[in-house]
Amino acid sequence: MSFPATRLRRLRRTDALRALVRETSLSLDDVVMPLFACPGEGIVRPVAGLSGIAQRSVDELAREAGELARLGVRAVLLFGIPE
Repeated sequence: MSFPATRLRRLRRTDALRALVRETSLSLDDVVMPLFACPGEGIVRPVAGLSGIAQRSVDELAREAGELARLGVRAVLLFGIPE
């Protein structure tokens, strides 16, 4: 006898049930990159507690957004502190 002796199919009976028990998969379409704006020009200030994240001036944000687009990240969430 080969394993498994019983094949449980009750969780695969309908499309809706299959969608609920499907393995999770992530792609770049699921990624949103947070970008933090600050006033000034040519500024990149690391954000304490968030490694790899920095506050950036508008010119630096444009450069960062271009790099993210080149890498395939399609969505950003912009946070800013007004002057």
